[in-house]
Amino acid sequence: MNKYLVRGVQDGTSFYIQHGVGQQRLIEISKDDNETLVIKWQRCMEAFLGVQVHVMAGLGYKPDENGITLYNQQVAVFLQDCAPDIQEEFRIKGRDTWREVLGTAFSIDLGSIEEVSIVDARNIMHKVSQRMQEQDILDKIAKKCAGITPNDNPQIEMAQKHHMVQEVLVHDVYLGGEPKLVSECGFGEDEIAYVRMQMIMAEHSQDPLISQYVGMAMMHILKVAGLDVDAMRKARGGT
Repeated sequence: MNKYLVRGVQDGTSFYIQHGVGQQRLIEISKDDNETLVIKWQRCMEAFLGVQVHVMAGLGYKPDENGITLYNQQVAVFLQDCAPDIQEEFRIKGRDTWREVLGTAFSIDLGSIEEVSIVDARNIMHKVSQRMQEQDILDKIAKKCAGITPNDNPQIEMAQKHHMVQEVLVHDVYLGGEPKLVSECGFGEDEIAYVRMQMIMAEHSQDPLISQYVGMAMMHILKVAGLDVDAMRKARGGT
């Protein structure tokens, strides 16, 4: 792993998102007014991951989730020993590509994105993490996931549970209640406010404190959903 390889993957991914098949898929998503926000978000993620898989396959990585995971793990280790300016270069490129993905899929002008300070970002994500861990949210996720019909294919069952989790996070954590969390945090009232919030918060996604807030909250959520680390390992046939 070296900076030229990382830069090449980032540039290749960005190119396909702005000009290639990835862009075409994102534009198709933006024109589909019949899909729910969560389905469009999932399709957006599939398009983004599809581009990453395509780029990394040319470097010898497996063209699947395992290939992406291995690459990300190797990059994380590599960046630990990089100079701060190199780390910042890759962080900004990753942020801008993610914003391009969401901006294209949800027809949001990138010029309308206003940055928030690290202090405000931490306060916002603390509110989010607290809401994620409220008992009514955990109970709702547990009930929805428990109601899923068992499937002989554990991967399908896991995907269904992930979908349920995403539905609750979007509609009950961010867009539920009065006032809505997205509104309370200053991002707007409608569903697109959720997307705009994700685009803005991408600036601080690697902040250690924010990662801690989100990580702890997701650990609780995945556990009640039956998607904790041990459950996922067993579903994949691990030990």
